[in-house]
Formats: sequence, structure tokens, C-alpha cells
Amino acid sequence: MEPKPPEGTGASEVPREAWADVVRSMWRARLTEERLVRLYHQGRIFGGVYTGIGQEAIGAATACAGGPDDLFAPCIRNMTVHVARGMPVLDIFRQYLGRVTGPTRGRDGNVHYGNPSQGVYAMISHLGAMLSVVTGGVMARRRRGLAAAGVAYIGDGATSTGDFHEALNFASVFDAPVLFVIENNKFAYSTPSSSQYRCARRADRAVGYGMEGLVADGNDVVALHQLARGLLADMRQKPRPVLLECDTMRMRGHGEHDDCSYVPKDLVETYATRDPLRIARERLAAEGWLEAAAFDRIEKECQAEVDAGYHRALAEPAPDPATLTQGVYADA
Repeated sequence: MEPKPPEGTGASEVPREAWADVVRSMWRARLTEERLVRLYHQGRIFGGVYTGIGQEAIGAATACAGGPDDLFAPCIRNMTVHVARGMPVLDIFRQYLGRVTGPTRGRDGNVHYGNPSQGVYAMISHLGAMLSVVTGGVMARRRRGLAAAGVAYIGDGATSTGDFHEALNFASVFDAPVLFVIENNKFAYSTPSSSQYRCARRADRAVGYGMEGLVADGNDVVALHQLARGLLADMRQKPRPVLLECDTMRMRGHGEHDDCSYVPKDLVETYATRDPLRIARERLAAEGWLEAAAFDRIEKECQAEVDAGYHRALAEPAPDPATLTQGVYADA
């Protein structure tokens, strides 16, 4: 089912400053991850680097559509969710460089960080496990009287997990207002979708859970943000889960250790022409919602922020080995 934005969610009705926030989130994520790639290949990163380069529109469009009481469960390619919900670029560099000043004080894997004050859960390694976490969190908030909704992200490959089935089934039975976002980038690591599924679309599974299933262009942040704003507003008033499949492509390997040689070159070339930042610039400028000059200014501001955060984090200390057991055992 091809989606149409709910009534009253035209792009012209989105506040002008909201479009700037969406673009800013995309640029922050793109430039931060490009720097993390360089740091990884210099041997300075603790752990792997899994980027969402080429997929920035999905996280930016949905996270910027969220309200103050909403909850988010980002996955490994959702840097845009973190920055859109207020995580400073400086703290991201601290986390990946294992600095004592980082969100986990240099004590956890670099993707296991969140921002609870802004409703962003830290990621669990088993990717599908986050879906049930955000479902439960949203139900708890609504029992407290908050008009909360949730957004949970998952790759096409991880929809094969039992956690995916259990979370969607549970959310549907109890009408939990969670937007389950499938980032369909065609490959589960190196396994193509054609080797995993017979259904034409992952969203086709929605009917089996008794929920609405939609398919969207994951590289068009303008249309996707309109859709997400309308959906989340409606779900807060009429609680129910929705399954949203976003068509996209990761433009690098599964991680920086992966050369991506198994992906057909013509597929990569096709999506390279559909860079989400280029599409955003062209669409927003054409409609007069964000001029090209403003787009360029945001890019420069984000580049300066990334440069400053990177240099400051590099200069900060690693954890003292003498504090290794702090936070592990209770004080006597």
C-alpha cells in the first residue's frame, strides 16, 4: 500500500524552522559518520563503525516528528535519531573514542548509548530486542497519562527474528502506539532480501498482525517527514501500532570491516543518484521552504560543530584502569 500523508500534514504546514532542524540532523549525522569512518581506519575507534550514510532521511524525518513524551529505539544506522533528539556531536565522538567523559564513561560498546532524558533508549546488541523495549515503555507512559507514542527502528534482515514477531504481535493486541520502521536496504549483512522472503514487501506482514502497513521512499525526507508527523499525531489520539517500510540503500558495507563487494554495482549507482541530502536540498528549495543558501549555511555550521567536537574529544582522557569495577559492584 503506497502511503498518502494524512489530511492536514502538507509540507507547507510544517513550520519553517522544522525543516531546518530536519536538514541539520541529516548533515550532523552524515559529517559525524564520515569522520568516524576516517578514525576507524586510523585505528582510533574502540569497536566497529556501522554507518547510516545514504539512509539519513529515515531517522531525521521520524525523530524530528516526535513529541516531548515520545520514545525512540534507534538501531546501528540511526545516528540521525540521536542528533535529532539532542545528543551533542561532542558526546558521540567521546563515546566512539572511549573517553571517560562520554555517555557510558568509556565502559561500553560504542553503539550502546542513548539519551534517556530525551526518550532515546540505548541500543541492545540483539537488534530485534529493542522493539519490545519501546513497546513496553510507551505502554508505561500512557498508563501514567502521557500522550506518548514510540518509534522503533529495525533493518530488513532483523525482521526475521523472533523479537520482531513478538513485539508486533504484542503491540497489536494491546493497541500500543508504536511506529515500527523497517529500513529496507536490501541486504541483511551480505544476504539479499530475495534469499530471505517471498513476500514482495516487508510491510505485507502487517496484515498478519492486524495492523496498518505502509511503504515509503526512505530517501525523500520531505515526504517522509510529512507522513511521520501525521501518523504520530494520529496514533497519539487513536492508539495503535503501524508498520512502515522505508525503501533505501546503505552506501557502505555492513560495517567498515566489510568491503560491500557482494552488492551489485548498478544498485549502488542507482541509489547514489538518490542521495537524501541532495533530494532534500532540491525539494525544499523548489518549494521555497528552505533556500539553497540556508541549506549551505547549515552544512557549514554542522561541519564546524563536527570539527570542534572531534578535536575536543581527542584531547580528553580515557578511563583510569583503577576505576574498572566502579558501576559494576555495589559499594559495601
